[in-house]
Order: sequence, then C-alpha cells, then structure tokens
Amino acid sequence: MGCPSSVDLGDNLVFSVTTHHPDTGLLTDADAVPAYWIYEDETAVAILTGNMAKLDDANTTGFYSELIACTTANGFEVGKTYSPYIEATVDGVKGGISYAFKVNRPAAGAGAITWTYTLTDADTGAPIDGAEIWVTTDSAGANVIASGTTDDAGQVTFYLDAGVKYIWRKKAGYNFTNPDQETVS
Repeated sequence: MGCPSSVDLGDNLVFSVTTHHPDTGLLTDADAVPAYWIYEDETAVAILTGNMAKLDDANTTGFYSELIACTTANGFEVGKTYSPYIEATVDGVKGGISYAFKVNRPAAGAGAITWTYTLTDADTGAPIDGAEIWVTTDSAGANVIASGTTDDAGQVTFYLDAGVKYIWRKKAGYNFTNPDQETVS
C-alpha cells in the first residue's frame, strides 16, 4: 500500500492499495475494483473520484493502483494537502484506507535551454528579490512547468524548452499583471 507524501504541481501521482481477506488476512482480490475519492485539506466534497485499476493481474493478488494528474485543471493547488480515501469490498466486507500528500511548486524545470528571467520594479527599475516566479505553458496557468525565487539581482534561472511561456509573479507589496508572456529561444 502506498502513496507519495508530496508531488509537484503539474506532475502525475500514483497511489496503490492491496486488499486482504477480512477473516484470514491473506491477499485476496476485491469483489470489484476499489473506488477512491480525493479531498483537499478538510473540505467535505471530493475534488476527484474514480475507480482504481487492477495491476499485473497475472502476477499479483489484490493489487490496485491509480494515476492522477495533479494539475490546476483537476483542482490541485500549491501548498494544499490532499487525502485519497479508498474503499474496497472483499468477500462482502467493506474496508477503507486513506493517505495524504502535499502539492509543491515544481522546481526550475527540465528543458534544454538555460533561461534567466529578471524582475524589476516598474517605477524605479530596481531588482525585486525574494519574489515567487512560476512558469506555465498556458495563459490560464493550469500547466506549471517550473518555479523559483528571485535572487538579489531580481533573477531566477529556469531550464525550459523553446516556445511561448507564461510567467507568473508574486511578492507581498507588489501588484503584478499576470501572466507575463515571454518567448524562450
């Protein structure tokens, strides 16, 4: 049984469960594939639901897994904790288990181009240090591919692939117009 404790926003997360006979404790296939619900923090309405898949039926007994995309389009947010709750019925007896994972902002990216973004104050031209910067492939901000924090020179370096990217900026005391569209080449 398992679930990673954290995932970067935009990445996939896989969680799994094994089912056991309620009387003997022996590994046993469930009566039907287990169902799951994923809850954000302590919100009582699931953001995702579904059924898990039997994994490697020829070589395993009672082993099920599910892959979910932890994207903003699926309702995931950086810094929030999510709890997958799983129910399975074996020999007519229902059992359940829950896990928890936190969504992190993704690292500096995995592209082939080293690209530096510089953030300055629009009024003074002074560099802005300590600002949170994240990069998406879409103007809605749903597909985050990299993030970082500006240094003393107002710069953060990313590793991106060529193309149009959308840069999002956040720092207390500043009002940025997000996103800033940039072309990486």
